[in-house]
This record gives sequence, C-alpha cells and structure tokens, in this order.
Amino acid sequence: MSISHRSGDSRKRLLPPTRFELLPSDVRVVRDYGPQPQPEHLRDLRRGEVQMFSAKSASRLTRMARNASPALVSQFCLTYHQVAPDGATAKKHLDAWLKVARRAAPEAGYLWILEFQTRGVPHFHVWLTVPYSETLWKRLGAAWNRIAEPDSPQHLWWHTEERLDVRTGKVQRSMLDWDMKGAGYLRKYMSKEAQKCVPDGFGWVGRFWGASRGLVPDPVTLEAEDLTAPIEDVTRTVSKWVEARRRRGAAVARKIAEKRGKPCKSLKMRPTARASSMSGWLNNATPALLQLLDHLEPLKVHSECPVGDVICTRGGTTRVQR
Repeated sequence: MSISHRSGDSRKRLLPPTRFELLPSDVRVVRDYGPQPQPEHLRDLRRGEVQMFSAKSASRLTRMARNASPALVSQFCLTYHQVAPDGATAKKHLDAWLKVARRAAPEAGYLWILEFQTRGVPHFHVWLTVPYSETLWKRLGAAWNRIAEPDSPQHLWWHTEERLDVRTGKVQRSMLDWDMKGAGYLRKYMSKEAQKCVPDGFGWVGRFWGASRGLVPDPVTLEAEDLTAPIEDVTRTVSKWVEARRRRGAAVARKIAEKRGKPCKSLKMRPTARASSMSGWLNNATPALLQLLDHLEPLKVHSECPVGDVICTRGGTTRVQR
C-alpha cells in the first residue's frame, strides 16, 4: 500500500471544514459535528477552585496575548517588599490598582499574570495596550504603593524611580516598553515552573491570569461557500505552511544551541487542523491565509456582505473589514 494511502480510512471519517474564524494573528478551522452529548462521568461534576497553572490555561493566555488588538506595548511589574499577603488580599490589591489604571487610561486594555518569588511572595506582571510614558508610570507606581505598602518608602522608590541593575549594568524601572513579537517570549516566560508553584499557606489562589473585556476582537468568519477554491485545499496549504515554519524555527534553535554548547530539546510537532478530527487553531496563520486568498479569484460576496462578518475584496486585494 502506498504511504499516501495509509490513513485513507481515517480521512473518510474526517468531516470537511465548514468555515474559518480569523483573529488578528490566528486562524480557527471549524468542522461542524453538531451538538455533542456530555460524557456521563462529567454531567454531575462541578468545577472546583483553581489550584495550578495548567498547559491549557497557558495556551489560552498565549493566544489572547498574540491576538490582542490593539497590541500590548508596555509592561508594569507590581511587587511586594515588606508584606506577604495571602491570595484574597493580593487579588483585592490588584483589582484596586486596575481601577486606577482604567481611570488613568480609559482606552487601555490589559492582561495580567500572577507569579511567585522564591521566598513565596506573589507579584503581578501587567501588560497594557498604551505605550510607556513617564506621567503614566509615576501615577500607576504611586497608586500601587498607596494600595499595597503605603508605609514603605523603599516600595514607593522601587515603583516610581529608575534603578541600576548591578548584574547587567542597565537602568531599570517598574514600567517598560514591550514588544510582544508573536507572544513567543511570553510563552517562554510562563514556562518558569518554579514561579507558578503555589507556596504552602498562601490560601485561595483564584485565576493565574486575566484580561480586560474586548482585548481580543470578535473573529471574522469566512464560510466555505464564500471561497472559490475548496476549503479542504486551503486548509491543507495553510497547515503545511504552519508546520514548515515550526521546523524552520526548530532548526534555527538547534543551531543556536550548538554554538552555545547547550542541549536543545527536540521539537514535538503538534497536529494541525489538517490532520485533526476536531476544530483546531493555526497559530500566526492569518497573514498566510490572507496572502493565499489574494491569489484566488474574488470571493462570491462583495458589497452586500456585512462589514466585520466576512472578508471582502476590493480591487483584487483581500482585506479584513472590521
């Protein structure tokens, strides 16, 4: 039997995609299997409290950071120095600080992450959609000192003044400009398992991350019947592009590790929507999909399509209309 026909039986059971859902960076390939019954062992199961930072949660966080619109362009670090609050108190402090941030920059969106220092004290990293400015930095730093440690001058200095890092010789401050770069660095940053372990006696943890409403826009839907090419072929082409890019990235990482004399982890290829039996995400595939659609004939819908729901074409160029 030919290698290309070994999985023929499984392909017969694979329903074709019905539509694409486009975010600023990612594409979701949707296959309509209809309503699925819930397994019996999960029907009476109630959701418990969050106890750990799971891989699923990290994946959702990375996707939200990668598809934020407008993009996250600055970061603020919120720390504790002389106090060690429990989980409920730390979340109250964060909520109070976010209210100040919304008043200071009403148009700003945000994404925050909870982590723990080696001494077991929590701290927060907050990414904002507004750029760094000295006025905003001073105001938010003073607000965090007033909320978290009002009696600590050192805490106020750390969050409102520049300081010299003796290890690197660079000037640092609590608010920095930030380039998300596809959220790859954020994914690596979240892989620090030691900073996600909840210390003993910390109490209620709650969520490890959160975001403002509307940080990620609603997806733009492209139905299969609106394409002039079969949606299976489009899905296969874009999925192969995603897989090839992953291999290229792994090859570059392997060369860098060899030059530095460090071991390099082998790449674990995740199944893409091309081989998945369910709906699946294609990371950073929106530019490739739009470029592919540019080479196809104009879509079947033009001016009559509602803006923000589908992709329209003007002058032979495919554009996402919002």
